[in-house]
Amino acid sequence: MNEDNSQLISEITKNISDGKYQLAANQAKDYLEIKPNEEIEVLLVQSLFQLKQYIEAKKEVIEFPNAFIKNEKDFSLMLKVLIKNDEFIKSREIVVSLKNEESFFNTGMNLIKKAEEDILMNSAESVRQQAQKYYHISSKQTLYWQKEAFLAGQHLPYVEFVKYSRFVLMDPFVQSIIKSEVIDTLRKIGCEDSVEMLWIDKTTRNVELSNVKSLDEMESYRYIHNKLIEDYMSDPEKMMLLGSYFQHQSILMYPFNDEIISDYKRWYRLSLESYLTPEKYDLSGEDDYQKYIEIIKREFSLIK
Repeated sequence: MNEDNSQLISEITKNISDGKYQLAANQAKDYLEIKPNEEIEVLLVQSLFQLKQYIEAKKEVIEFPNAFIKNEKDFSLMLKVLIKNDEFIKSREIVVSLKNEESFFNTGMNLIKKAEEDILMNSAESVRQQAQKYYHISSKQTLYWQKEAFLAGQHLPYVEFVKYSRFVLMDPFVQSIIKSEVIDTLRKIGCEDSVEMLWIDKTTRNVELSNVKSLDEMESYRYIHNKLIEDYMSDPEKMMLLGSYFQHQSILMYPFNDEIISDYKRWYRLSLESYLTPEKYDLSGEDDYQKYIEIIKREFSLIK
């Protein structure tokens, strides 16, 4: 830290101590417009929090989360900002991601659980309205609407979010890409329940959330990602196009990717043939891989 930074940080800190929150916020903003500084970022959010400008404070912690994980005090400030915006699920994702840091994890969970208890006791009608939007997610068929309803669901306390996610996962009119996001979110918030999911092949599948991996941890996903780079690095345009195709394919299959794809090379080859040369693609056989690839293509075409 240079001398100028040190002096400014001292001034902003004193202004906060003196209750001059707007002056402190203005000083921090003026500096941060010129260059980033994590200590000043934290002081800006402290000022905004005291001014009850919770939405603006949330924008800062979402954009610069690493500034708030240096110590428990700053970490608690970040969570308090998110909680003031009813971001219960986002808060849990952050806390669970630090589960190996016991003091951070315990501090964070205590804050979140207390806030969830308070909102369930004091704002039951608000919770009911958020829940209604979430479990009526399929009232409109567009991906945009369903994504908005899913995001509304993330303002619910943990117990309510898990409860209504079970309905969403079994709703035949919820787009598959949303269901995959629900599963991944349940994984991120540390839910270890068993849930049922009406999957893209119209069968009901059981999901043990304690066993669910992220896409990046799946062997099939990593193989395809690396194989694309190996085969198409010299053709960036085609690599980007195929990367998008395989990414959507992976999301629509989630969380059953590794369960279905045991022969990575064959899946990769058949997927490329189906996408790049569909006129030559032979669908006459009874091939499970081809069946799933075509189901995924159909699901992708239904996204609107």
